[in-house]
Amino acid sequence: MRLILLALILVWGWVALGLAQPTLEQLRQQAEQNRRLQQLQQQRIEQLNRELASLDAATRQQLQELRRLEAEITRLERERAELTRQIALLEEQKKQAEARIAALQKELEGLRERLSALLQSLHREQAGRYLPLLRAESFTDLAVRSRWVGRLGEHQTGLMERIRTTLGRLEEERTRLELLVDTLNQRKAEREARIQALGQNRQAVQLTLAHLRQQQLGRQVILRETLQAQAQLRAELNTLQGRIAAELRRIAEERRRAEEERRRREAEERRRREEAARQVRPLPPVPQALVGALQFPLRGGRIAEPYGYQGNDWQTLQGAEASSPIVAAADGVVIDSLFIANLGYTLTIRHSDQIATQYVNVLEPRVSVGQRVSQGQVIGFTGGGVLIPSNQMWFRVIFIEDNGNFRYVDPSRFY
Repeated sequence: MRLILLALILVWGWVALGLAQPTLEQLRQQAEQNRRLQQLQQQRIEQLNRELASLDAATRQQLQELRRLEAEITRLERERAELTRQIALLEEQKKQAEARIAALQKELEGLRERLSALLQSLHREQAGRYLPLLRAESFTDLAVRSRWVGRLGEHQTGLMERIRTTLGRLEEERTRLELLVDTLNQRKAEREARIQALGQNRQAVQLTLAHLRQQQLGRQVILRETLQAQAQLRAELNTLQGRIAAELRRIAEERRRAEEERRRREAEERRRREEAARQVRPLPPVPQALVGALQFPLRGGRIAEPYGYQGNDWQTLQGAEASSPIVAAADGVVIDSLFIANLGYTLTIRHSDQIATQYVNVLEPRVSVGQRVSQGQVIGFTGGGVLIPSNQMWFRVIFIEDNGNFRYVDPSRFY
C-alpha cells in the first residue's frame, strides 16, 4: 500500500509539474524517481511471490493433513459401522439364547410338574401298595406296570438333567455374548472418541486452511495492485521518456535556431563591417621610413590568419610549439600590461609618435609598464589565455594619426 501511495504522490507531482512545464532536468529527475519506484515495486513483487509460494506450500501440507484425517475418520467410521453390525448380531444371538433359555426353563418347569405328579402318584401307590394288586388282572400285568413307572421316572429324570446341562451352556453362552457385547461397545466408544478427536483436528486444519486461503487472497490482491501500479509507472515512464525526447528535440531545435541566428548576426556584422570599411577613408600612406621597421614578433612562427580575417583587426600568429617566445617588434616603451582571464596578458609597446604594437595571449610578461625594450628582446611567451591556443598569439599594429586618433592597421605593411 505504501508503494501505491508513493506512486499516487509521484503521479500528482508529475501532473503538477506538467502544468508548470517542467524543464529537461526535472523530467530526468522524474524519470529517475520512476525507475527507483519501479525497482521498489519489483522487490515487493518478488517478496509477494515468495510469500505466496510459502503459503502454497503450507496450504498443500494442510490439505495433505486434512486428507489424512478424513481418510482416518472414514476408516474409523467403517470400523464403527462394522462394530455396530457385530453388536447388533451379538444382541440378536443373545436374544435368541435368552429365548431358548426361556423355552427350556418353561419345558423344565413342565417336566418338574410332571415328575412331581408322577412322584405323588408313586407315593400314593406305595401308600396303597395293595390297591394296584387289586386292580391288576394278573401278576404279570403288575410287574409291567411297576417297570413302566420306574422307566418313566428314569426318563423324566434324565431329561431334566439334559435340560439343566443345556441351560448351563446357554447361560455360559449368554455370559460370553454379554462380555463380547461389552467389549465391542468399549471398542465402539473408543472409535467414537477417536473420531471426535479427529473431527476436532479436522476442524482446526480447516480453519488453518481458511486462514491460509484468506492470506493468499490478500497477497494476490496486493500483488495485483502492485502489478497494476508497476504497469502504470511503466506507462508514466514511457510518457516521461517521450517528453524527454521531445524536450531534447525542442532544445536541439532551439540550439539550431540560435546557431542560425548567430551565424546570421555574424554575417550581418561582417557585412556591416565590410560596408563600414568601404566607407572609411583610406589610410594615409605609411611613411617610407616605417616600412620594414618592425620585426616579426614570434620567433620561428608564421601567420595563421591574416589581418581582417572574419572581420578581425589583428593577425593570428602561430609558433612552432606551445609557449613560443614573443619578442618586441621594435625599440620602445611598455605603456600597458592588462590581464584578461580568457585571453591572458595583453602588452602594449609604443615605438614612436605614430606606431605602437599590441601582443595578446602572453603567458607571463618579462617586462613591466614603463620599461624600455629593444627590438628582438623577449617580452614573454604564448599561452596565457584559454580561448587562444597555447602556441598562438594575436598581434596588432596601432597607427596614430596627427590628430591623436588611432586605428588598427595590417601589420604586414610594416614588416
